[in-house]
Amino acid sequence: MDRARFCVLLTWISCACSTKLHYDARVTVKHEGITRFSFEDRYSGLVKMVSTSGSTIWMGRNETLYSITPAQNPKLVNVSLCKDESADSNCSYKLSLLSQSADGRLLFFCGSASEKTKCCYLNSSYSLIDCFKLDNYEPIISEPSLLVGDMLYFTLPEMGKGLFRVNKDKEQNIWSQATQTELKYLKLIAGKGKHEDKVYSFFAEKHKSKDGESDQWVPQVSQSCKNDRGGPKAQLQNSWTSMIYARLSCGRGYDFTQLVDVATLQTDDDIKIYALFRNYWNMSAVCVYNMTKISTIFTSSQFNSSGVPADHRPGACVANSASLSSEVLKFMSGRPEMKDWVMPENGPLLFRHRHYTHIQVDRAQHDTVLLLSLESGGVHKVLEKSVFVIAEYLPFAHGTHITGMLLDASEKRLLVSSSDEVVQIDLQACGVYGDECSECLLSQDPYCAWSGIHCTATAEGRGKDPHDCKMPSAEPSRTESRAESVIHVPPSSSHFLLCPMTSHHATYHWLHGHRREECVRSDQGCLYLIERMNETHEGSYTCLSSENVYNRTVAHYELSLSRSNAHRLTPVVLLLLMVMSLPVLDF
Repeated sequence: MDRARFCVLLTWISCACSTKLHYDARVTVKHEGITRFSFEDRYSGLVKMVSTSGSTIWMGRNETLYSITPAQNPKLVNVSLCKDESADSNCSYKLSLLSQSADGRLLFFCGSASEKTKCCYLNSSYSLIDCFKLDNYEPIISEPSLLVGDMLYFTLPEMGKGLFRVNKDKEQNIWSQATQTELKYLKLIAGKGKHEDKVYSFFAEKHKSKDGESDQWVPQVSQSCKNDRGGPKAQLQNSWTSMIYARLSCGRGYDFTQLVDVATLQTDDDIKIYALFRNYWNMSAVCVYNMTKISTIFTSSQFNSSGVPADHRPGACVANSASLSSEVLKFMSGRPEMKDWVMPENGPLLFRHRHYTHIQVDRAQHDTVLLLSLESGGVHKVLEKSVFVIAEYLPFAHGTHITGMLLDASEKRLLVSSSDEVVQIDLQACGVYGDECSECLLSQDPYCAWSGIHCTATAEGRGKDPHDCKMPSAEPSRTESRAESVIHVPPSSSHFLLCPMTSHHATYHWLHGHRREECVRSDQGCLYLIERMNETHEGSYTCLSSENVYNRTVAHYELSLSRSNAHRLTPVVLLLLMVMSLPVLDF
C-alpha cells in the first residue's frame, strides 16, 4: 500500500474510532415478517424481478414466468411466444428481457431463440398483445432495460457494445459506437419534468491504470436525447449523436470507484440517485446525486477534449440529428466527456467492513430508508439521516448469494431472490422490536410507532419521539411484572442463567444482590455461569440492559439449593427447562 493510501486509511480509522456510530444492526430478524415462497414446479436460477401496478411482481428465469401478488404465492404463468410459429419448427424461446410498460400497468417481455427475438405485452388476463419481432437483437435478461413510449432501451455489456434503442416499427434504431473497453451497466433512467427529453445511463467502464499493469473500473453517467435519430449515412448512422459522458465522484480520499448498484427515489420536483460503491479498503459507501445537478454538468461544464464546435453545444437535443454538421458529428464520435465530475449532495454514507451487493431506497414518513443486501445473504435496513443500521434480516435458512432485490413501495415489502428461492420481507413487521415503548422507539424505525399498547405500523401508531415513553424509573417493565418460580439447583453442580439480548446496541449485565457481574455473550444471549452451586449463590438474579437513557429488566430468576433428591435435576435438564420457559430469541 502506498504512503498516500496508508495515511488516508489511518485518518479514516481515527475518525471512525472517535465516533459512537453503531456499524452493526441493532436487531437481527430471522423469522418474523419473512415469508418464503413455494413454487409449482422445480425452480432454480431466478435472474430477474420487475413490478407493475396493482402490486404484482413478475419473476423470470429461462422460459419460465411467475407472478405474485400480496395475497397469493407465486403463480406459474403459461405464456408461449411460439403461437405464430409454424407447426414443424422447433420453437423454444428463452426469456431475454423483463420490463414494465411505460405507464407501469402491463408487463413487457422478450424471448430469444436462434438469433431471433420476439417481444410482447402481457395483459391482466395473461394474454399476449402487441407482439413484434426484433431482428438481429438478443437482449440479456440480467441487464437493465427501459421502455419509454414505444421505444425500448436495453444494454449489452460485451466489448464494443453499449446502449441500444429499438421499436417495433424498426425505425430510429440506435446503438452505441464500438469501444475497446468493457462496460457494466447498472441503471437506465428516463428523465422527468425538465429532464423529460433525456435518458440517463449509469455504468462502470474498465480502464487500464496509469502503470498499465492493473484494471480500474471508472463510474460514469451518460446522457442521451430521446429523439436522437442518429447521423446521416456518412457519419454516425444509427449511432448516438447526443450521448455525452461524465464521471461520478464518491468520497475523494476514500477512492470509492467500484460502482456496484444504483437505485432512484422520486421527489416532488427531482429524481435522487443512490449509488452504491466499494473501495480498496473493504468499505462500502452510498453517494446521493440529483438529476438537476447531473443535467447542469452536461449543459454547462467544459468538455475534457479539444476541438469543441462553436456553433452547437454537443449533446444538446435537436429536431433532426441527421442534419448536424460534420464538425459536430466528428466531435461526438470521440465519446466526449465533461471536465467537471458529478459530485454527491453531501459526503458519502460510510459503512465499515461491509460489502453490500444491491440497494433499494424507500420513503417512510419523512425519512429515507436504505435496503442493502450483504454478500452473506442478509439484508440491512438503514436510516439514511444518521446511517443507523436498524435491523439485519436473515431471509434465507443458510448463507447464500442474493441475485436481486425489488421493493414494492406501495405494500412496504421487499422481495429478495437467490438462485433458487424468493423471500418476502415485511418492512412493517414492528413486533421484532419487543412489546415495550422504549424498545419500539429506540429502534428508530420510521415504519413503526408506539400505539400505547404495541409497536405497530406507523399508520396505526402515534408515538415516535422517545419522550412519548415514560422515563425508565417510572415505566413498569413487563419482565418485572412476571412472577418467576424458584429454580432448585443441586449442590456443587454447574448452572447457567440465560438472558435474551434483543438489541445489539444495548449493554447487558447481571445483578446478584448488590453484586454486579458482566455478561458472557453467546449466540443464545447473555449468560451467567455458576461453576459450583453453594449457599452463596442462592437468591435473586436480575439481567439488566442499558441503551441510551433507557434501562430495563430483561430477565429475573430465584435460585435455591436443592434440599431433597426430588429436586436434583442435572444441569443439562435445568438449562433445557430454563430455555423452554424463556421467550423465543429469534425473530
